[in-house]
Amino acid sequence: MSFHVNNQQQITLYDSYMNQTPRTQKMIQNLWCKDFADIVFPAINEQRFAVLYSSNSASRPNTPVNVIIGALILKDNGGLSDDELLEAVCCDVRYQYALHTTHMQEQPISDRTFSRFRERLYNYEAETGRDLLKEEMEHLSAVYADYMKLNTNIK
Repeated sequence: MSFHVNNQQQITLYDSYMNQTPRTQKMIQNLWCKDFADIVFPAINEQRFAVLYSSNSASRPNTPVNVIIGALILKDNGGLSDDELLEAVCCDVRYQYALHTTHMQEQPISDRTFSRFRERLYNYEAETGRDLLKEEMEHLSAVYADYMKLNTNIK
């Protein structure tokens, strides 16, 4: 599986957000998913995870890393299982909006996406001693703390 940065975030005719009523769109704009989509999701550094994938560009492209990382954050925040997360991403426009996937007719994750990604992370950490997910979470917590104007020295 080769690494490709996720730059396909264009609205289509089938966009699940655009096909909502104006009332529902307004609700979404006032919910947690708006801040997540505008602040957290764009701050995810996909390039950090390129080492987990093949450099052979002729092989099948990876599932967008920012979607996986974003979904894992939402999973943790919501106390969801992998199956519940999959259902939420596939069926709930709030999750799709937060992950910039409303334009996709078929969501880019499957029932094995998260376990395979965790396996790649585990194998990489076993080889190198680097915990890429922890590094990314530290980066994102700094971004979010800056947005919330939080003092990161206070525990």
